[in-house]
Amino acid sequence: MSDMRSITLWAGAGDALETSVECRLATSAFQPSRGTLLQAIDIFFLARSGLARPSQVNTLGTSEILLQTEQHELQVLTAETLGSKDALEFLHECLRATAETPNPGMATARFVIPSQRGTVIRSDIVPYRLRDAFWVEKAISLASPLQVFPGSVLPLGKASLAEIFNASVGALLLKSSAIHPQLGATMGLPVRLPSELESDFKDKLSISWISEEPIARKRLVLVGSSNQDPEGGGWTQFAHTAAVALGIDLVIIDKEDGWLAQGDYGSWYEALLPAPSSWWEEPSADALVELVEGYRAKNRGKEIDGLATFIEAMQKPVSIAAERLGLPHESTSAFERATNKYNLGLFHNRPAFLASTAEDVMALISSPQSQLTFPLIVKPCYGLNSEGVTRVDDASELEEAIEAAKRSKRINSEVGDKVLVEKYCEGPEVDVNMVFVDGEVLFSEICDDFPKGADLNNSIGDTTVTEAQEEAGKLSPDQRRNFQETNMVFPSALPDDELAALRDAVKDTIQGLGFRNGVMHVEARIAQSKYSYQLVDGVVDLQPRQAPNTDVPTPWVIEVNPRPPGLFASQTPGSVYGIDYWGVSLLLGAGDKKRAATLLQPFANGAQSHTVLVMIRAEFDPACEGIFDSDDVCAELLERRPELKNHLGRYGCLLKRGQKIPHPRGGKNTFVAYLNVFSRTSRQEALAIAAKVREEIRYEIR
Repeated sequence: MSDMRSITLWAGAGDALETSVECRLATSAFQPSRGTLLQAIDIFFLARSGLARPSQVNTLGTSEILLQTEQHELQVLTAETLGSKDALEFLHECLRATAETPNPGMATARFVIPSQRGTVIRSDIVPYRLRDAFWVEKAISLASPLQVFPGSVLPLGKASLAEIFNASVGALLLKSSAIHPQLGATMGLPVRLPSELESDFKDKLSISWISEEPIARKRLVLVGSSNQDPEGGGWTQFAHTAAVALGIDLVIIDKEDGWLAQGDYGSWYEALLPAPSSWWEEPSADALVELVEGYRAKNRGKEIDGLATFIEAMQKPVSIAAERLGLPHESTSAFERATNKYNLGLFHNRPAFLASTAEDVMALISSPQSQLTFPLIVKPCYGLNSEGVTRVDDASELEEAIEAAKRSKRINSEVGDKVLVEKYCEGPEVDVNMVFVDGEVLFSEICDDFPKGADLNNSIGDTTVTEAQEEAGKLSPDQRRNFQETNMVFPSALPDDELAALRDAVKDTIQGLGFRNGVMHVEARIAQSKYSYQLVDGVVDLQPRQAPNTDVPTPWVIEVNPRPPGLFASQTPGSVYGIDYWGVSLLLGAGDKKRAATLLQPFANGAQSHTVLVMIRAEFDPACEGIFDSDDVCAELLERRPELKNHLGRYGCLLKRGQKIPHPRGGKNTFVAYLNVFSRTSRQEALAIAAKVREEIRYEIR
């Protein structure tokens, strides 16, 4: 760290002095192990009293800041001079932190400046890759989408604070706990930042986030939006955020009466093309082609780069339409086999059957050539979020399970009112997320999908029968038969050979189906695993079996979803690995494979934490009205248990007081909240804290 200098800042509110801060500036050059060369400018904000107060402080506006140089020159800093309102607010936060920090009087910010000329490939690259770092309090973007940077090093002795803000791609406010208090104590600031912080900084920015080649804006037609609006946790918000940062204009085809059309979301899209309700029930490629060509005719000169959807029922017609329009697309037959779970079962040569009634299923079981035995899985052929999926242990449960699958409305004219019936696979369940570019796997990760209510019927691994029965006894009959997610833990704890077998099986499946590009979300199990879920020291987790299986562990691919993970699982890999599945999917849909490949490079040192995605499902007596009768359950939890905040990443309450929600028995699943619980110490610690979070969450449904 070198080239240190200082300036002074005053923040005022009318004629009342709020803050006087001395700023010490220092700069360093960084060459990450791979990727973009950069300059980091660190500013140490030191609260000072007794400084000579310029008279101009009295005239400051409520949000303005007065800067005084070492030469006593004065400058008023505004959103305009710093480049944006976000930049000015960030500076105010740095000033406030000098008074709020546990280390009174000091705050530290780092500004990231590219030292090579080119275009930023994603404008929010700094907050996306660093906001969940252990040493970062707040991260912001200071770049515009597709902004071109000159690549010149700022001379600290001459550069103004405004020039630093405008030259930076992003900035970070550091946690006071991340700075060693003993360093430079006599000077009132660190001589240098801790080595573990610097190492983590280089690790997370070790990608080529500046492109030497020009990047043109893209235009993508997106078919359909999430069922939930942003407040309900719908995925459209994640796609929108990524599109803005990547410089992709969205033209969205959506329902005439959908939440996008009804709400204040005009800034989310370049155009909203309504499609009639009848089309969503039976989507056709012909109508899509007509809509896109109509838009082209009215907007000549606006080139369309791609046509995409993240809704399984739309993927086949979208693929056909994209081919007709000469746009990037995947094989239609690949979607036909992947999105129909019955066809996928046949592809894997495993027993899979269609049935309409309990009598149909019993006839299949009793036939001489039967390959079906209880327990069974009954589910829709087309599904989402495990809705309508039920484990059936005997004939008495069949009728209700079939009706639940039908009530989920995840059906299609190809199968009529039939549902899928197949054998239940024992063994740990995982989610395998794998990304393909030109037929090659550029990134993959596996997380453990913890036992659901239905899995507890089969006991928890090697725990005693009594323990398993006690655990199952806490659940209602509905809970004991469903497959709704509880905890998802990143990364997986399965042994390396089983993880390798899962990756190979998923890769072979995706390539065999005919896919070459895209984010693939695959649900799988590992039969005859050497590991099982066991209760150890009060924590349930995967452990080596006490009596190992002699059979070879065998992957069982349950579902292939040619899209990013649903629910909130698409966001957790951003924290753990630095990968945004939505951004990559949009780039691949628009044919920008080069940027997609670059953004598929994870943190150089792999997973940055053990993270548990805790999903709180709405559970209530069927006799209730189904009215949510609580406020923000996450805010209430942290107010009551503030110490948990240190182990929480992204979280959110998904319901509002007074909201009407369906009972899970009707085939629809509703979540109250999600919380990412992390530990950089151990997986066991993360699981123990996650258990405490689940135990402490409180809500009422009347």
